[in-house]
Amino acid sequence: MGGEAGTARQLAGLLRGGGGDLAAQRVARLVAEACAGVEPAEASRQCAALRDSILQLCSDGTLTLPEARLLCRKIDGAQAAMLEALSSPQRALDALERALSDTPVRGLPELAVQGALSADSAALLIGENGQLVVRATAGLELPPDAADAASVAGRALLQGSVVEGSDAENARGVLAFPLQFGDELLGVLRLSSRTVWKFSEDEKRFLRAIATRAAALLAGDDPQARLRHTLRTFESLIEASPLPILSIDRNGSVQIWNRAAEELFGWQRHEVVGKSIPLGAQDLEEALRIRQEIDGGRVIRNQEVRWKRKDGTHLDLALSAAPLRDPAGAVSGSIAILVDITDRKQREEQVERTARFREHFVGIVSHDLRNPLTAIVTSAQLLLRYGELPERQARVVARIAASADRMARMIDDLLDFARSRLGGEFPIHRRRIDLRQICEQTVEELEFAYTRQVKLEVYGDPWGDWDPDRMAQVISNLVGNAVQHSEGEVEVSLRGEKDFVVLETHNRGTPIPREVLTHIFEPGRRGTDRSGGLGLGLFIVQQIVLAHGGSIEVRSSESDGTTFTVALPRKGRQKPPQ
Repeated sequence: MGGEAGTARQLAGLLRGGGGDLAAQRVARLVAEACAGVEPAEASRQCAALRDSILQLCSDGTLTLPEARLLCRKIDGAQAAMLEALSSPQRALDALERALSDTPVRGLPELAVQGALSADSAALLIGENGQLVVRATAGLELPPDAADAASVAGRALLQGSVVEGSDAENARGVLAFPLQFGDELLGVLRLSSRTVWKFSEDEKRFLRAIATRAAALLAGDDPQARLRHTLRTFESLIEASPLPILSIDRNGSVQIWNRAAEELFGWQRHEVVGKSIPLGAQDLEEALRIRQEIDGGRVIRNQEVRWKRKDGTHLDLALSAAPLRDPAGAVSGSIAILVDITDRKQREEQVERTARFREHFVGIVSHDLRNPLTAIVTSAQLLLRYGELPERQARVVARIAASADRMARMIDDLLDFARSRLGGEFPIHRRRIDLRQICEQTVEELEFAYTRQVKLEVYGDPWGDWDPDRMAQVISNLVGNAVQHSEGEVEVSLRGEKDFVVLETHNRGTPIPREVLTHIFEPGRRGTDRSGGLGLGLFIVQQIVLAHGGSIEVRSSESDGTTFTVALPRKGRQKPPQ
């Protein structure tokens, strides 16, 4: 999958961009493609790392908890896809037998070409008197030298092992499997491709199975021996699986308990095979419900269960199970594959606790801090208006009022920051407004507060659907920063375009350092300490602009000064102008 954090952000973008079922389907396809063609252990590791990255996005507020859970469920589904192959080995064998029933030898190359998508040529070559003789082919014509002693097939027969070649025998990739039955080498199954240099591991596994079947048929092996060989292969696959796999019969007795199940639950195979799964009363009740569904012929995917280990601790698991059937088609038991999601559930619980704490924090800031602060501001204003205070005392009260106003702004910033990190939409209330009027009022207040002149120019139509209070917050922050960080003239322009209104602020003060510029919209970032704020202003400005469907960018240099450019769509979300 490579770069799980980047993939997680891509999945988050797909989910946020598409919405609903469509996004979920796209996520499932992406995960399935990422895990295709890799070994089961590596796929399991990658999926686990991707789940961790998704939960990290949830922790930092990029994703909500329900969105993270949805993505994790889709990943679990991609992992559980191997269950279909594991639950139906006999059906695959039956299909293979039917394909070979009429022409068992000549049908093999055709089956190989159909099953290995990279192959465009297949040949069955039989060893006779030390030489290879073509018995059957499929696909493109076999080159004249394909059966020579020095060819890929010839070397496979000589060495008794799989041989690969590239850029040879009129092909990019050539692959040859020796047909060996017992100690006897019977021939070679040869595949070639003009499109790839190497066949995938999945294709090799399929072709190895074809070669094994071909050797058995050529040796005149009986059906029971072939069935025993297939069952041994099936058992090897189960034992090698990095995921716990277990099977129970119709009576509830364990028939399969692989090594991964031993490691996860703590019970060894001899302790459980032939007995019921050692579950607690609550776990057993849940297992019985699952058995009833499987007995009805249903396939279960990614059902979350909680089962006990041998040491008494409990595990959170995602269970996928399918019925096994006898020759008559009746359900004779079930096979299940399990994914340990204990760590994921613990992370989800931690995310939920963090979200509850944040909500509690927002409540404290909104009410417990704001109420006494409102009393301070109101009292100070009443004293200034009606107290008839001496000049010195009036200055003290005015300073108290100014500090309280500053604290109120900090509280507002903290609330906006906390809300943005909860994963919800940034709160805005649109209505039809004249942005020119908002600009003029805000600039006038800043000119009075800083005793500075600000040049404001307006071009075109300034009307649009925006939140007036939030727009005033954007203008106040950008223009206030420009005034504080420059001694010269500050310029503000408002330009109406077809679908957008563009706001720009410009000053010729000290340029923003390059190392600060790349992180300037991150929370807690400040160019200097002169403002005495929390470093949330530009972060909140960016969130307001994004919530309106707009964009914001900054340019700063010694020669041109500093310019912030905000593009706001007049209605809803549109692509910002370039």
